[in-house]
Amino acid sequence: MATRPQLVIVYRERLLTMSAIAAARGLGDVIWLLDERWPIMAIRPMLERFGAVVPVLAESPERIAEVLRPLAPSGIFTFTDEHIGRLAQVAELLELPYFNSSQTGRNLADKLFQRQALAAGGVWTPPVLALSTGDDPRTLAELAARAPYPAVLKPRVATGSRHAFKVADARELLARLSSLASGPPEAMVLEGFMSDGPPAGSLVANYVSVESLTFDGEIRHLTTNSRLPMAYPLRETAAIVPSMLTGGRLDAVLDLATRALRAVGVRWGPSHTEIKLTADGPAVIEVNGRIGGGVAGMLKLAAGLDFPQAAMRVALGVDPDLPAPVSTRGVGYYLELQPPTAARRIRSIAGLETLRARPGVAEVTLEHEPGAALDPTDGSSNQVLTLLGLANDHQGVIDMNEHMYRDVQVEYEYDTSAE
Repeated sequence: MATRPQLVIVYRERLLTMSAIAAARGLGDVIWLLDERWPIMAIRPMLERFGAVVPVLAESPERIAEVLRPLAPSGIFTFTDEHIGRLAQVAELLELPYFNSSQTGRNLADKLFQRQALAAGGVWTPPVLALSTGDDPRTLAELAARAPYPAVLKPRVATGSRHAFKVADARELLARLSSLASGPPEAMVLEGFMSDGPPAGSLVANYVSVESLTFDGEIRHLTTNSRLPMAYPLRETAAIVPSMLTGGRLDAVLDLATRALRAVGVRWGPSHTEIKLTADGPAVIEVNGRIGGGVAGMLKLAAGLDFPQAAMRVALGVDPDLPAPVSTRGVGYYLELQPPTAARRIRSIAGLETLRARPGVAEVTLEHEPGAALDPTDGSSNQVLTLLGLANDHQGVIDMNEHMYRDVQVEYEYDTSAE
């Protein structure tokens, strides 16, 4: 008798909605893979209603594979970057054909290896240096003296622009490294800053992302994603689907995304490729082996597409047979209300109901409650709230972003010494 597919899903709080649970259960049985040290272990009884719970994510790939093997998994799926490298090793140990190789997993997880893979694949990359916040001061000073400037400093393994900064010179680089040295040693990369070129439209930033789904090496670019200008230091503020790119500029971005995915080695699953529109043409910022932040919700509203379910089908070796690009009936948006750089705590928030009542708004999510501490070095996850919705056109998104900042009144506590 045939058995239902068993899909292993890495669960992280708030990254898997009930609708995503329903999508997964519609395809087979779920095996929840999580870390027993996470606070979300308190919801284990709820998760067990929807599938087996295996709390071994913190252990070695060999141990994870050993625990999963008796459950006969059919595929592995994750919503986040942080475990992709280890999960690829697990998939190889379990001989699951529907996940990227351990080499590709390493390229997706580690930004240094990714730059090396891109360069080897003929994709232009800026100069890159490897360093660590735990390096001795003399080593860091020598490296800073020969680094390319301006540059971007960021962790080799991280997400959401956490600990990512633009640095102008050696003095600023060493100051940033010193500020991070109080924490555990962190492997970093320093990349030459890519020049600013014309933006993807008159109202948006000069970088975009390409949202793709790859099935057995066949890359399908579902849509492109415009952005609004970042908040300091490098915090994202908005995603807009579809982008404002058209014609030859759109073709060049899609071609680069294809070459980047092939260079990194992606053969399966979703990807979110960020591309800078430089003065010399498009250049890869980074390739992420997951669904982009807010993208699933935007595509659901604008195209009626259940992207998580389509990606889970790929994880099970089933071709979702999607059109590329997908057709949209409007412009989806995912806006992030980022606090001022000097804000260190939220005192109060008002106006959420006014924002929720605006036409086109589908979901307002409060990411930090009153009393919560704020730290701009945490990257995009420092946002106060996120807003998901659908507009008639791109100007409607710009208007909604302005409404968000007018409707919502946030009172902060400030660090007056901050930049």
